Amino acid sequence: MAIPQGDPGAPDQARYTVALKSDDTGHSWNGTEQISFANSGSVPIREFWIRLWGNGDVGCGAAQPERISDLSGGSIAETEQKCTAFRIVLDTALAPGARTQIGFDLAIDVPTRRDRFGVNGVDTYVGDALAVLAVKDEHGWELPPYVDFGESFYSVTADYDVTLDHPATLQVPSTGAIAGETPEGNRVITHITAPKVRDFSWSAGAFHHDSMVSATGVEVDAYWPNSESDSNCQYLMRYAAQALDSYSARFGAYPYPRFTIVFDEFGSAFDGMEYPNYVLASAYQGAVAHEVAHQWWFGLVGDDQYRHPWLDEAFAEYSAEEFQGSTTPAHNCDWIAADERMDDSMDVYGNAGDNLYHDAIYHEGTCMLFDLEHTIGRDAMDRLLRGLVTEFEYGVEQPADVRAMAQSVSGRDLSAFWVKWRNTGD
Repeated sequence: MAIPQGDPGAPDQARYTVALKSDDTGHSWNGTEQISFANSGSVPIREFWIRLWGNGDVGCGAAQPERISDLSGGSIAETEQKCTAFRIVLDTALAPGARTQIGFDLAIDVPTRRDRFGVNGVDTYVGDALAVLAVKDEHGWELPPYVDFGESFYSVTADYDVTLDHPATLQVPSTGAIAGETPEGNRVITHITAPKVRDFSWSAGAFHHDSMVSATGVEVDAYWPNSESDSNCQYLMRYAAQALDSYSARFGAYPYPRFTIVFDEFGSAFDGMEYPNYVLASAYQGAVAHEVAHQWWFGLVGDDQYRHPWLDEAFAEYSAEEFQGSTTPAHNCDWIAADERMDDSMDVYGNAGDNLYHDAIYHEGTCMLFDLEHTIGRDAMDRLLRGLVTEFEYGVEQPADVRAMAQSVSGRDLSAFWVKWRNTGD
């Protein structure tokens, strides 16, 4: 993520401190958020952007699901992308090597809909609701629009300290690990810490709950509503633990103490959604295997999910199919459109439609990675996967990084391979 010399960089080494209190249902949350950050560059930082993704479907106006107010340390200069992007001007420019903080009140009213950010029946899914720093890279500030299939999200790792004040009847599975739970009358204050993660999300509901420790020592917590089968969700909890251990052996150790999975059904909206240390998943093996794989391909090895959606989705689906015992793709490998390309961005897929997106990124992407394994051999493929995790853990990879490492571990010129799979763009 090289920034041109002399151009102010983005805030770095971020720490998020959040304190929110819910209503009696868990559908609305109000409180404060502070973002502390440093200037690791050589030019003062005077302004930057934050993202508030919950407004993506609705946009600006009186009914915004997410609102910030009473900003301290800076001011809002403008909004873009349907009030998901806010340009903040600091009260005082941040000198190189220095650190500062902004703070604001945050209000969240989760809309009623089957979604990663939505009230599904009585249970609330608060996905990507906290304000996060936008990324500035070699392309400048990355401010893509929200997409309702696929992801627009792009963030770098940071430390989160989150306090959720909620009714005692509701559990709040989330990113991170529970640092403490304090009863206060008919409410509970849950304190959560999450170091070195890309974002923070949570749910609220009267969930069933079970937990176990995987063979590699990871605490696996599973939650599900009354509509799901206890026995099936407990089986899938064990299956998720097996997937964590299997991926750890192949890619590199899962570095967090806890992994949380929430089972529910989201209709045609999606089968699951990945967040660091925490995922939503439909209650079947394929969805679980895929979302657990995202703990490496997105969670640890980051990418620009809008510009390069194949980087995490294709790797996650390939990983899941191999974990489930496949040695070949679970679907055909025929392109469904003459101009379909794997290296297109969500800007293209957003116009082309969900069918083309899923075929190119999930189907053809998985076919491509199986073909790559067959082309360079299993040992070289394992070295590629472990090498990507080793080099880009907590960082961000680019398509050129994958191609260069694949060529390095195999000792082969793979130019024709990437052309064959319509995947040559950066």
